[in-house]
Amino acid sequence: MKNIAFKKKYLVSEAIGATSLDESYLISDAETGLGMATVEEHSTTAQKIAKAFVDKAFLPTRLIMKTTEGTTVLEMFQPASLFRSVFTVRNPDGKILCIFKQKLTLLNPGIVVEDEHGQKLGSIMGGWKLRNFQFKDNNGNAIASIKHLFGGVTKELLTTADDYEVDILGDSSMTLISLAATICIDFMYHES
Repeated sequence: MKNIAFKKKYLVSEAIGATSLDESYLISDAETGLGMATVEEHSTTAQKIAKAFVDKAFLPTRLIMKTTEGTTVLEMFQPASLFRSVFTVRNPDGKILCIFKQKLTLLNPGIVVEDEHGQKLGSIMGGWKLRNFQFKDNNGNAIASIKHLFGGVTKELLTTADDYEVDILGDSSMTLISLAATICIDFMYHES
């Protein structure tokens, strides 16, 4: 693995997919611009057809994070949901690393981060503008800052592709979870 979990600043860029119904992202080193990993959505033919008629929020989602060499790093899965999104994040061996549960609130959007036993690991809070998110542990210590970047008027108006800057502020053991959180934030709040 190309030291994906040992950087302090990342860029997560969603691909503009005019020809694909699946979402994809590139995770890059913010300092050098070099690609470090990709995240690709994997959906069945039936799910791809359903996306033309049904909002993506109502369909199950499976995302795979791989290094640029092709080694699987994480898998994220969200079952079909009507009200709140829940993403389960697993390592390549299938062990649950965390579960992201969207909180239902209009003015103070957030995500509760739990372990496989339902114990709270931390929370991710965003402002009502959905531009800046803070990932904090249970003691209120900052783990990561996730900023939704402005992509320019044309990109913002004509596409749903988004870019994020992820600053790792705390322990690097939470880096992969912070990167997974960024993808989940995009699906929960910016894919409409």
